[in-house]
Amino acid sequence: MFGINWMEKLIVLGTAGIGIAVVTYFILRVFVWTKGQSKSLEYIRRHAYWTGLIAWAVSSLSGANRAGIYDPGQFYASNWSTIPWFAILGPVVAVLAVHTIGQSTWPAPKSPRRIAVLEFRRTRDYVEPALGWTVAGIFTLTAAITTFLFFAPGLISAKSVILGETGQSSQTEYGRAPGYVLAVSLTVALVALAAGTLLVMRLIASRRSLEHLTPEQNKTLRTIGMNRLLRVSATVASGLGAIAGNYLMQPAPDSTATSWVNWLAIINMVVLIAMLLWKPPFLDSETDDAGYNALFNTGRSVATSAGDGPAAAKLSNAAGVTAPIAGTLGLLVGLLTIPWFGWLGPLTLALVFVLLSHLGLELLLRKNYATPGTTRTQLKAAVPTTLLVAIAIGGLSLVPMLSMVSSINKGGMYDWPSFGSSTPHFLVPLICAVALVGGGVASAAVVLRSPSLSNASELLDRTLRRRSLFRICRTVGGGLFALLAAASLNVGTEPTFGGESASSEFGMVGAFCLVVAATLCFYPVRGFTPADFMPAAANATGTTSLNK
Repeated sequence: MFGINWMEKLIVLGTAGIGIAVVTYFILRVFVWTKGQSKSLEYIRRHAYWTGLIAWAVSSLSGANRAGIYDPGQFYASNWSTIPWFAILGPVVAVLAVHTIGQSTWPAPKSPRRIAVLEFRRTRDYVEPALGWTVAGIFTLTAAITTFLFFAPGLISAKSVILGETGQSSQTEYGRAPGYVLAVSLTVALVALAAGTLLVMRLIASRRSLEHLTPEQNKTLRTIGMNRLLRVSATVASGLGAIAGNYLMQPAPDSTATSWVNWLAIINMVVLIAMLLWKPPFLDSETDDAGYNALFNTGRSVATSAGDGPAAAKLSNAAGVTAPIAGTLGLLVGLLTIPWFGWLGPLTLALVFVLLSHLGLELLLRKNYATPGTTRTQLKAAVPTTLLVAIAIGGLSLVPMLSMVSSINKGGMYDWPSFGSSTPHFLVPLICAVALVGGGVASAAVVLRSPSLSNASELLDRTLRRRSLFRICRTVGGGLFALLAAASLNVGTEPTFGGESASSEFGMVGAFCLVVAATLCFYPVRGFTPADFMPAAANATGTTSLNK
């Protein structure tokens, strides 16, 4: 009768998806992951990391951003019909459920003898003071906003006519339910979030200690759990305040304002960025690991057996800084090529400069920590097969697309000027593809032909080479898919003059290729493990003991 409320259906589906994700996570934690019985610190770090990551993924309140606001084209049976309860309470419940599951599913004790530890643990002993006070301030601010919301009046929906320089224009002004309606729903969510956070904090403090960790390591692990829980809870609480801000910023029916700013949403973005950058403590090992902990600046002294390993690994990690700087520089230089290459010039030069930064970093690494003439370590499966397949698909798919580009009318959307009417239209993307592949091949050749590190383990040398090759290949693959997207978008938006219209399917393919390109360019590289820094003898001993 009143049409389909697609937003409401989307909210229901999103909430159902969150529920399925939480249930799946519970099944994996209880029936799959705990069977590994791994006691390594790397396994424990991954457990804590994925718990926090999944909690972040289900914490979005975007489905409730229009809570309490009337849409003139939608029927509402009552004021309470403007409240998307699932979208408000779903993320709160999901975040708390994920952290509860994560803390309740640590590997059970496997030793036949149980060790009883009598210790009094207070919750606040595992909360970082700065983070604790920051989160408390965010909750207090949201509580004050919801209190003010109780006294906000409702507004009716209306259409106003605005007289401008070019004539009359109609503007829809969305109404809103009385403030107490939204205030009640946000208060319920905030109280549930605060109470649930306190309960999970108590669970973190009171759960059993892991038997294979030292008391100091168990304390650090609890602090990490508190850190991840408080950061995501603060983000959700700030999001509730942003929902209230969107409600309060709605203009009155007699207002002539055509735009407004939700300052609480800006505060929410600041909180989100701050919580994302607020790193948890690092779970250190109690024994010497030949330099692995030195990567995280934990203050431990580096073992002499590590050699140049930690320094070389830190130099390799510098690619996270040098690559963005090089890409930005390439983007600026590429602006000079726009008259001929269009938007493909800055894009291609940014990626080529990133490849050059990887090449320069590899040359510096080998210059500082390798001796010319040293035998190179042999690499098996140097690059993941899936990445090589992606590069092959991007390169091979580019050939027929360039052929199609050469036969279309020039001047379509996302087009490039080229070098004149006499040059083939596919020449620009072909030059860009050759530059990308050439830069990638040159960089990869240096990585494969350089001498090994002279004062570090062979395993670390292979890891560094694989990391460099992965960075190079993902950049080349992302660039090829970006060029494929450019060609597809050009074909899909081809201007027509009395003939058949352009095929929109190619535009959709181009958009998909852009997503693939971005995914490849920013896909994370493999991290280091303590085994990478162990001398060959230690690795062999560890392998033998495991085989026994």
